[in-house]
Amino acid sequence: MDKEQAREELDRIHAIIKDGIADTMDIYGVNRSIGQLYATLYLSDDPMNLNELRDELGMSKGSMSIGVRKLLDENIIHRVYRKGERKDLYEAEQDFFQFFTSFFTRRWERERDVNMAAIKEAVPYYKALIENEEVPEEIQAEASFTLDKIHSSLAYYEFLDMLVTQFRTGNLAKELVERYKDANK
Repeated sequence: MDKEQAREELDRIHAIIKDGIADTMDIYGVNRSIGQLYATLYLSDDPMNLNELRDELGMSKGSMSIGVRKLLDENIIHRVYRKGERKDLYEAEQDFFQFFTSFFTRRWERERDVNMAAIKEAVPYYKALIENEEVPEEIQAEASFTLDKIHSSLAYYEFLDMLVTQFRTGNLAKELVERYKDANK
């Protein structure tokens, strides 16, 4: 096999991995093109600039810029400095445990924040319905039933807070990784 054939074969194999990573990220709500962007950086030996990424992926510079910004916000790619390089360079987080922690804790926090804001807004209205003697008993009962459900869901959001804290401090992730390593010796 000559160098050109070997390069084509390696690129074909890289494409399999890139598609797998992009599909996985799509499952978790990151669009496929941004997943391809992460995968390209992940498989690259060196940091890449936007022009190199655009050439590799065939995306517009605008789409590339938006994708890079999203991945930077997710803390799963990083801006790097190289002496003499004028363009911003990016590299992917190589540690999948760190990727997992960054990616999911942000989602868990968002889930908690969105739902807690909704609960905070809705609870006084439920209470007002329940306490208003002019509201039919059937509506009061439904509001009371729903309010009880909401109060019981608060334990889940407390759990999410603890989970995020444990992942952010690294305690839970480290413990699970160690258990995994011990189990697979």
